[in-house]
Amino acid sequence: MIAEKISAEEIANNAINDFSRHLCVGKTKPIHQRCSIPSSKPETQRGIIVASLADGVSYIHNDLRCLETQTMKNVMRALGAEITDHDGYLEIKGIGGKINYNNQILDCLGSGLVFRTATALACTSDTPIIVTGDASLRPRVMKPLFDALESLGARLSCLAEPGKAPVVSWDGNLQGGKVELAGDISSQFITALMFVAPLTPKGIHISVHNHLLSRSYIEQTAHFMQLAGIELVYNDTMTEIQVYPGHYKPINVTLAGDMTSASYFLAMCTLFQGEYLLDNMPFHSMQGERYFLDVVEALGVRLAFDADTNQLRLTNPNRELVGDYHFDVSNCPNIIPTLAALGAFVNGEFKVTGGSITRLHKSNRIKAMVSELKRLQVNIETIYRDDIEDGFVIKGKSSHLGGETLSSWGDHRVFMSLFVASLKMEKPNLIDGFRDVICSFPDFFKQVENLTGVCYE
Repeated sequence: MIAEKISAEEIANNAINDFSRHLCVGKTKPIHQRCSIPSSKPETQRGIIVASLADGVSYIHNDLRCLETQTMKNVMRALGAEITDHDGYLEIKGIGGKINYNNQILDCLGSGLVFRTATALACTSDTPIIVTGDASLRPRVMKPLFDALESLGARLSCLAEPGKAPVVSWDGNLQGGKVELAGDISSQFITALMFVAPLTPKGIHISVHNHLLSRSYIEQTAHFMQLAGIELVYNDTMTEIQVYPGHYKPINVTLAGDMTSASYFLAMCTLFQGEYLLDNMPFHSMQGERYFLDVVEALGVRLAFDADTNQLRLTNPNRELVGDYHFDVSNCPNIIPTLAALGAFVNGEFKVTGGSITRLHKSNRIKAMVSELKRLQVNIETIYRDDIEDGFVIKGKSSHLGGETLSSWGDHRVFMSLFVASLKMEKPNLIDGFRDVICSFPDFFKQVENLTGVCYE
């Protein structure tokens, strides 16, 4: 049903974006028992960053190849890193912490992490650098990061709307020091400052105020920096973080499966009775989205890990899902859309809170899922905290009619979640934005075919 395949590199290099066509997704169920989960996007991106900044050659095994990791590689190449894609691993010759800018505009497309990290690193270059992004990134909030960098010595100018991309860094005067940041807007602001801190004369001390959300991403950043030999200390709540000046060292790591991408297939296995095997699913993971495993266990699915093979066996005895549930996703907001898709089919009250930060993601994910599920006559209502969308409550049922035209809101995670929900609808739905899966999960349709036998390519 998809007319053509487009590689991640082609889209990253040529900024192809066409979400105008729709995909027809109808009722089906898994007839096979096995699929494979892609490697972690946040771990791949963090590995690329520290390896690119290191003095020497690094190796990143089992990396994810998708639009947003390709975009990260393109930006780090523009700053001087030499990155070679091999079968199953990346070889990266780093810049030793010294920007070797090739005079290209740093185009971060739709990736917030790439833009925010690239902006911080640009502030260490003596050459002016323009950092920009596509139409989905330019409206996103960037001002707290810009303000923090300027307080640490950077000189920035926004080229369009104040506080938004694109931005130009004029010189390499980033000195470091102490800075305060809100923790309830984007963990990527903190991550960007942590990555650039070793390149500054003073290092950076970050004090986080307000409620810290998405803490697991900051922990992943700290983990990769420590793997690369950077000295940093932080308190138990990660609200006080001190990163010292230093030099990144080469790394040699093997990455784990992506728990957010796994959530779509965990949801499918939870919606349909049977036994399933998921490959590339490590038992131990720093990703907060591992919480989705707790969700499916609460719904009655039995899990058995094989640590030697990185396989997860799921046994779902349920003909239907019943009960009242409440899940807090403040440390794992990326699973908000998947939870909404799953909750639509739970007979009872299915409540999800702690997702306020997703209003600042690629789309307003709570608003998007509530809006699209209401089109499908799902009984779902938004939960607000301090007048901000924080979650939702669903009074679900085991079957919904479907037969609607749905919008992905230009968001790959919304598309894949609506896709999952549509597999259990009585009538097919039309969903736009199918190409956007290449942002994080280019293999999505292949793995769907592995599980269901239905080909969407």
